[in-house]
Parts: sequence; structure tokens; C-alpha cells
Amino acid sequence: MSGTEQEHPHDTEDLVRLVLLTRQELGWDHARLAASAGVAESDVARFEAHRIVPAKPLALRFLEAMGVVVQA
Repeated sequence: MSGTEQEHPHDTEDLVRLVLLTRQELGWDHARLAASAGVAESDVARFEAHRIVPAKPLALRFLEAMGVVVQA
């Protein structure tokens, strides 16, 4: 994404939903995802509350930490 492009709100919602559902399917809590992704547990909670925009960089980091292969 270039500096002039903004993430569409629907994209943010979809990314958050994908991370949340993946985390729940794996049975992971915020603490486990945070530790695996190398971020604070509060970052996971803020991300899932839609308070981190753009969401894409952190979403990709979380998905990778959970073993999900994402193609750009």
C-alpha cells in the first residue's frame, strides 16, 4: 500500500474477522497469539476491537504466527 492509499473499512473488518476465527479455531487465547507473534497481549485485544488501522500488517503477522500461509 502506498502512503496515499487507505485501507477500506470493510477490508479491516474482514482481516480482523479472519484472525479472530483462526485464533478461535486453533483454541488460542490472546496471550498465546501475542507470544507467538512477538507483540503485547494488549495489541491483540486492540486489533480485535478494530482499534489498529491499517490492520493488514498486523493481521499478516498474526496469521503467519498461527501458521497460515498468506499469498500477497
